[in-house]
Amino acid sequence: MSNFFNEFSDKSSCQNSGMCSVDPSSYALEELLLNEIKQIAFYVVKLADYNLQNMDIAQSAVNALSVIIINTALRFEDYKNLLYKLEAQKTSIKEEYLKCCTERKIKYELVENAIKLPKTPSLTNILKAGESIVIEKRNEYEPKKLDLIELIIIFAKTTSANLIKLKNLGFSNPEWNYKVLKFLNLTNISSIKKDKLIDKICKFSNFAFEIWKKLIEQLEKRYGKRTECAIPFEIKEGKSILVSGSDLDELEKLLDAVNGTNINVYTNSSLFTAFCYPYFSKYKNLIAHFGDENAANDFANFKGPIFATENFLQKVDYLRRGTIYTTKLIAPERMVRITDYNFTPMIENALNSEGFTPADAKTRESVTLKYNLEEIDKIIKNTADKEICVIVGSYKKEEITKRFANYALIELESPVEIQLVVHILSTAQAEKLNFVFTHCSPNTINMLLSTLHSAPKKIYFAKCPNSLINPHIIRALTDEFNVEVL
Repeated sequence: MSNFFNEFSDKSSCQNSGMCSVDPSSYALEELLLNEIKQIAFYVVKLADYNLQNMDIAQSAVNALSVIIINTALRFEDYKNLLYKLEAQKTSIKEEYLKCCTERKIKYELVENAIKLPKTPSLTNILKAGESIVIEKRNEYEPKKLDLIELIIIFAKTTSANLIKLKNLGFSNPEWNYKVLKFLNLTNISSIKKDKLIDKICKFSNFAFEIWKKLIEQLEKRYGKRTECAIPFEIKEGKSILVSGSDLDELEKLLDAVNGTNINVYTNSSLFTAFCYPYFSKYKNLIAHFGDENAANDFANFKGPIFATENFLQKVDYLRRGTIYTTKLIAPERMVRITDYNFTPMIENALNSEGFTPADAKTRESVTLKYNLEEIDKIIKNTADKEICVIVGSYKKEEITKRFANYALIELESPVEIQLVVHILSTAQAEKLNFVFTHCSPNTINMLLSTLHSAPKKIYFAKCPNSLINPHIIRALTDEFNVEVL
């Protein structure tokens, strides 16, 4: 298991099956949902100009914006319900804006390119509406500007996901919701110049960086000061549940629910970070980390139900069905819905499942996730005349360290190591910093974009398949922000 982080790259089941591509249907559905959110953002910003804010609708829009539709079969009823809920909220806030204009005798403005939803909400009609938006979008913008528009969208979406994580940890700031929607509203203004978009992205980067700092603060406030930790890879005989995603608060809720039972809980994906917080050591049911980032293999080999948390982001079309539960706002098709964190059906499933047998039980070598601030500070302090290369994640580590051998290296093995990235950016001189992000995911894109405000000397990014990162985003990064693809 010593190569755990080296192998912890995005290996979705589509890659395993050799069928990676951008699914036009998924893209059309996401664009239609986004069209409703963008219209809400437009009227939220307009009302704010007159010191009027509808915080409930703004919060709802941010919740919906945090949804990232991946290339997988989704539950259409979930999608449709959210879409038409947003339509009703858009109508409400539009009427509020028009009323304000009438009362104040102000000339009103309406959002550009507002496509109405089909009156008959069948999948065929909704797909056609979404496809028409995609076509219009491609025709409206010249390529380089479209690249920046797509980058703004993913930056706003992933920042919204961080705001939702903060909200789930007990912290909320309505003004921050407004800032995200104001940023998204840039995509409503067809006349906006490319240079201004670049400037706005850099300014939003500073805001996104502050959100990361607040998220780190709230995590440590709730779960204790993060430390260096050993990630265990033990499999114990008994009934089990696997938790996959990145939401520590949902892992906590499940552990509270299984307390007093003999169900063993295993983490998956980036939830290995739970072992680095003192708070989670109190849970006797939390056993170890199971597998790596390859959900197809991990889920197939796990003997018990699986809990995909709110921010689980993997393609699951080729994974087993019927034993996967989720809290996602739009669930993949045939996953079992968990509402109000009622884990009873999943717990009963676990108790009735085969579980791991004595023959399955094994203890593998644990992996140490380093967290040595003093060592990092020492490298920064002792490299006055040398550039620093910060490598985030260990995928293709040997190849990357060889390329940057002449730099002072700071190796952050975890691909989701935002805490140390924030510390380094707050400590070192930006003009000496080079960042290498080896991991492909929307979360990594947000980490990368959140460094732009500090203007590091150079940023490098992994070569990502189109199924994981929209090629428009990669072009915007390379052409406008001097990011080099490895």
